[in-house]
Amino acid sequence: MKYHLEQAFRIQFAAAVREHHVQIRLAPWNDESQSLLSLALQVEPSATPSAFYDGFGNLAHHFTVLGAHQTLEFSLIAEVETHRENPFDFLAVVPERELEWIADSLRQAPRLWDFVLSHSALTPALLPQIEAHVIPVWRDGVPILQQVRDASDWIAEIAEFDPTIETPVAALSELFTTQRGTAADLAHLLIAVIRQWRIPARFVSGYLDASYFDPDDEDPPDTPPRPQTLHHWVEVLTPGGGWRGIDPALRLLADATYLRVAVGRDARDTQMLRQTCKGESEHPELTQLLNVSVVQ
Repeated sequence: MKYHLEQAFRIQFAAAVREHHVQIRLAPWNDESQSLLSLALQVEPSATPSAFYDGFGNLAHHFTVLGAHQTLEFSLIAEVETHRENPFDFLAVVPERELEWIADSLRQAPRLWDFVLSHSALTPALLPQIEAHVIPVWRDGVPILQQVRDASDWIAEIAEFDPTIETPVAALSELFTTQRGTAADLAHLLIAVIRQWRIPARFVSGYLDASYFDPDDEDPPDTPPRPQTLHHWVEVLTPGGGWRGIDPALRLLADATYLRVAVGRDARDTQMLRQTCKGESEHPELTQLLNVSVVQ
C-alpha cells in the first residue's frame, strides 16, 4: 500500500526565545517492510535541517533557529509504500529450535541485548504476580509469536486501551490500578513480559491507516473520525521472520497498514520532539496536525 503523510507542528512561546535547537524523529523507516519514496521538511523561521541516523537506526533531523522568535513551525511531507500485507508470510522455525535461533541471533548481533536486558520504570523487571495478576511465563514447545499474542490478550484483561488519555503512566505498575492506558502503556507492559522470557522486544512509534480512526460501530451515524495521532506498538524478534509487530492496544499484528517511524528500548528512545532554547521557554504551547491518506 502507498501512503501520503503530512504532519505539521506549531510551537508557541509566551515570550521570544533564541538559540532554539530542535531534534525530531518523524520520518518513516526505509527497509524491507516499507519504502520511503520521498521526504520533505520545512521550517519557519527558516532553518536547514540536518539528517542523521541514531543508534537504533531511526532517521532523525536536527535544526537550529538562532534569532529571537516566539513561534516555530515545521512540517513533514512524505510518501511511503508498505510491503507487509501478510505478517505471517515467512518461513517459520519449528518451536523446538526457536530459542536456539534467538541465541544465535544474539551472538551474531550483540546489540540486540539492548532489547532484552534493558529495564526502566516503563519496562521494569516484573514480579511473578502483580495485584493478583499472574505474569505470563514461558511455555516450552509453543511458538514465540503465539506466546506473544497470548500475552497481548492477557494485557487486555489487565487494562483497556483508552485513546482519549493524553499522558502515559509514569510507572508501569500504575496500569494495574487504573486499568486504562495509552497505546504506549500497553506496549511497555508487553515488552516487559517478553523480556522476562529473554526474547528481544522493542518499542515502536509510527503512523496508522486513517481507517483506524473511523467511528466505532456503536457510535451515532454522524460521528466524525477521531483526529489522527502517532501510535505505538511492539516488535518482537521472531525466528525465521525477523522483527514482527504486534499491537496490544488494537490486538492486531502489524501489517501493511502500520508505518514504522522510530524504535527503541522504550518510549524515551523514540521521543518525536526534543528541544532546548534560551529565554522564557517554560510550558510552550504545542499544536500538531497529522494526516495519513492512501495514494490511489
